[in-house]
Amino acid sequence: MRIPSIEAAVRSAFSWGMVALLGGPRRPLPDWHARPYRILFIRDDGIGDLMVTMELLRAITEVSPAFTLDLLASPQNAAFARTLSFVNEVIVHKRQFLLKAWPTWRRLRRNRYDVVIDGRVAIANVNKQTQMLMLSTGASWRIGIAGRRNDRVYSVPIHLPKIAHWVDAIVALGTPFGIAGDSRDWRAKLPLSDDDRAAADERWRNSGTGRPRVLVNLYSASADRQWPLGRFGPVIQAIRKRLPQAAIIVPTMPGGDQAATTLASDGGGVAMPLSLPEVTAVTATADLVVSPDTAITVIASAFHIPVLALMRKGTEQWVPYRNRGRVAFSDDPRSLIGLPPDRVIAVLDAIIHDLGWQ
Repeated sequence: MRIPSIEAAVRSAFSWGMVALLGGPRRPLPDWHARPYRILFIRDDGIGDLMVTMELLRAITEVSPAFTLDLLASPQNAAFARTLSFVNEVIVHKRQFLLKAWPTWRRLRRNRYDVVIDGRVAIANVNKQTQMLMLSTGASWRIGIAGRRNDRVYSVPIHLPKIAHWVDAIVALGTPFGIAGDSRDWRAKLPLSDDDRAAADERWRNSGTGRPRVLVNLYSASADRQWPLGRFGPVIQAIRKRLPQAAIIVPTMPGGDQAATTLASDGGGVAMPLSLPEVTAVTATADLVVSPDTAITVIASAFHIPVLALMRKGTEQWVPYRNRGRVAFSDDPRSLIGLPPDRVIAVLDAIIHDLGWQ
């Protein structure tokens, strides 16, 4: 027990030292309309994480026309970040050995930010990567959710008595700008052109002319949110048995996937290689989405499509936001491996009943 205590003490000392050296004095919040302000928002994680944050980013830019908002993105979500018209500059940062971030720190310092916001609200501690990214900016106002280890890096800590959903915590990051939590619908407003919708409708027709349209996503980028592929087979077959007229699409990466093709075919569905814009359109035109907790469940919520989400025990704060679907939870907070197909099928039956399909 002594070694972890020593390690924690060293990390705490590092945190205190860096804040003392680089943090500067705390300053009261300014009049945001008094002059131009340059803001950096840190969201260097997943595509879904950025999607659930995008409406807060939009709201911040609407506070003052003199705001310039930049986004620190990951290699995974940078392409999507560049589609956000209200974001000025996208800076890509890959989390790896700490000192490899030195070129990024220099770039952030040159940009002369006034404000930096830590968007990684669900992380239990403010790690050294985030801390050094924030301090390297030289920003006077460093905003983040308090109550976590090493939160001393925040010069504007936001204290929340209870977090019912992590989107509520993300929205709370707008409080210093006068943004109220009940001021709008915080689900992502993803664009969908008429051409994209028509192309998606055609893909659904090619998979079957009946309804409902059911999208079954097999994959997650995170190993702890990946359900064993073989367990999707009974679920897809149950969809076909209970909804014999359904059109079923199983999206794959653009290069295709033999395992997905086999699972889809055995359940009377179609595996379909799709890019992110294409899977967005197909999700938006579905009637039900079955998926592990990933970007596709966020897309479905954005378009008010019911979701059957597969999630780990203890992740209730990340259920699809304001969605009328249901969740099948595993018994293990570490992974989905122990989630039995029968439990997912039981939740499927409940959703079918909720939606009046039987």
